[in-house]
Amino acid sequence: MRERLKRLAPKWLITGYRGARYFGITALFFAARLFPMKKNLVVLCSVWGYGDNAKYVAEELVRRKQKACKKVRIQEKNILKKTLDADQEEKWRAMQIVFITNHPEQVPNLKEITALRTNTPRAVFSLARAKVWVDNNRKEAYIRKRKGQYYIQLWHGGIALKRIEGDCEALLGRTYIRRAKRDSKDTDLFVSNSTFCTQMYRRAFWAQCEIAEYGSPRNDRFVQQAKQKMDVWEKKVSSGTDRQQDKKPRIAVYAPTYRTGHKNYCAFDTEKLKEALCARFGGTWRILVRLHPLVAESNTINNMSDIEDISCMPDLYKILYNADILITDYSNTMFEFAITGKPVFLYAEDLEEYQRERGLYFPFDSLPFPKADTKEKLYQEVLMYDAGQYKEKLREFYNLVGLKEEGRAAELVAERIVQQCEI
Repeated sequence: MRERLKRLAPKWLITGYRGARYFGITALFFAARLFPMKKNLVVLCSVWGYGDNAKYVAEELVRRKQKACKKVRIQEKNILKKTLDADQEEKWRAMQIVFITNHPEQVPNLKEITALRTNTPRAVFSLARAKVWVDNNRKEAYIRKRKGQYYIQLWHGGIALKRIEGDCEALLGRTYIRRAKRDSKDTDLFVSNSTFCTQMYRRAFWAQCEIAEYGSPRNDRFVQQAKQKMDVWEKKVSSGTDRQQDKKPRIAVYAPTYRTGHKNYCAFDTEKLKEALCARFGGTWRILVRLHPLVAESNTINNMSDIEDISCMPDLYKILYNADILITDYSNTMFEFAITGKPVFLYAEDLEEYQRERGLYFPFDSLPFPKADTKEKLYQEVLMYDAGQYKEKLREFYNLVGLKEEGRAAELVAERIVQQCEI
């Protein structure tokens, strides 16, 4: 109903409404700053929904709070029992966790965490009074950090292929760059997963604060999979010996990135792709498509047979954890999913156009993934996949960018948060 009213209302009315609303939100925020800071309040923000790095930090905070509360209940039965870290446990029990997003309905209904919609009065008050902020994106223009607040920037990009922030200032405009510089000035801690990202944050994000090379919280599970499961998986897909025995379909995720003006995101034959996957890796296959949030609503793939549209799902990484293969074009997910050692294929039909639009940090040909610029080449690359050669190229690339993933990023960020909370 709300979207329909927007379409029907005259443009001047919508512009006036947005201006008045923004003024009201700004006034409310600065009024809320008159109240004392809540030194045990942590606010995590993820604009698109309950996902990305902030989600996995939130889950770690909830887990530790639950553990601390459970432990104190046990201790209450034996009043003489003491713990060496009782001080920190008290901080976990007293911590208030708020998650702000455009889609609060996606946040689990748990007593340890409160979900709030972006720019609502309660969300504005929480931001104004929180001791710790954690975010995946830039803060909105009206938000100003007050003395004593601690701001952790997790960013949503990680190792990037396309140039971003200060490395493409002309594309982003002076208003955005001005706000981005102020946001970086307010940041107390950037969390990096590589030497590449650390250097990028210093240069392109104007970071003057501490940068901790903890890894990316959303990649922790990829690292754990690489340590625990890859040998078994490789034997299955490389030998093909389980083709008849394996009854559960395998999953290939197609996740293209956003491009200005691009409309045709699924220009391949699903059946031919499945045939190639089956011929090379065995088993049966499901093809899942996850379009970027900026284009998901305006693109339809319902007319394509045997494709499952998962664009509405808030957290791509939850899907990737269970996937066997990733197909993308320019998305940074290529660098993260490949941590597992599982195959990544690049299907990029508009490379020259994309390079002119954004510019790339790495020559496309130097990337360690099989590449195709036509659908026929994509099927061929799947059939010719060489696991040994692929893993060797991955090792070289991760050495080049100085990858720092160890599978403990969410834990380390959670520990920094509790250090800042004053009970």
